[in-house]
Amino acid sequence: MEKFCVRVKCNGHTGSGVLLPGNEAMYVLTAAHCLGDSSPDKQDILIEMQSDYAAPFNPISVKEIKEFNSEHDFALVEIDFNDEENICNHYKIGQGFLVENEIKFCGYQSINVDQYRPFGGKVLSVSNDLGRFKVTMVGESFDQGGESGSFLAKGLSGSGVFIYRHNTPFLIGILNSVITDKAWNDDIDCCSVKHIAEYIKEYVDLSDFENLKKWNENLENKRTEREIESFKQQDSDFFQKLYRKNTVLYPDVKKANAVTVKQIRKFLAMKDNIRIIENDYPILYQKFKRIVQKFVDQVEDDYSRNVDESKEALDKKLELQNQLKNELEILPNFTNIDLSEYQVIEWLGRCTLNFTKND
Repeated sequence: MEKFCVRVKCNGHTGSGVLLPGNEAMYVLTAAHCLGDSSPDKQDILIEMQSDYAAPFNPISVKEIKEFNSEHDFALVEIDFNDEENICNHYKIGQGFLVENEIKFCGYQSINVDQYRPFGGKVLSVSNDLGRFKVTMVGESFDQGGESGSFLAKGLSGSGVFIYRHNTPFLIGILNSVITDKAWNDDIDCCSVKHIAEYIKEYVDLSDFENLKKWNENLENKRTEREIESFKQQDSDFFQKLYRKNTVLYPDVKKANAVTVKQIRKFLAMKDNIRIIENDYPILYQKFKRIVQKFVDQVEDDYSRNVDESKEALDKKLELQNQLKNELEILPNFTNIDLSEYQVIEWLGRCTLNFTKND
């Protein structure tokens, strides 16, 4: 979320904004009042961003003011930005969100205008017809040190408001203003992205759980396909052998891809933990290796085979893993690592455990 946050300055006004990938251009969405009472000249707008909260500011060139709406308090500024693809891959745009959804926002408070700061809250009320919603702070407050809430919240106007689903941030709108000078109940009025629908590539309906589930499955499939291609380009012998085995175990290509990626991720994570065991508990590690070594000939002779159906190979793989798991039960169970699963993946990748399909 912090990576999409920008600082906006214009004719003595300072606020926040959020980077927004559109249909044909890249934009910054901010609150209209951050630019003044009326639409300014584009050369009066200074938009800056940081790579992290302590990094220097880098200016972003303003190309055109596309929208300036005082009624709903939003402005859309077209910018010259070269990293659009990276932004598109990291967040999506959401509509149809529900009351009580947790939100996060990030912006530049006037009391510390040189560092962005993230905040947390939840949705209180929604007006889909008017394209407005109200959020409230959770675990924090603008009521600090005797200062008025509006003073402490100043500068946060224009901050992007995000809901997280399946570890993905969805931009749903921007902050406009706190409720009353005291920031009563730490409530904040917000403007929905509904008002700029014509500029946006696509929405995800956050109220449609079935659609959201399908969206996430499609996203995971795309990630998996990218990872498979990346592994193939690395020309890893381990990966090629593991992948070939999985195409026998799982004839459906999508299933084989998904299983292979999960196994590679899991294997690499477990391998790091195995190294810790080897370094910190060498006697325990040697016991593990001795048990594994006893299995090697049996794996090659009794389990590796040509199969007519994938089920035959799956059954043999499961039988082997269960047998190994039983043998490894003599080792102390002080970690969450399934040593039997780790070892079977390694055997598949080393061709100790080999399955081929009969033509």
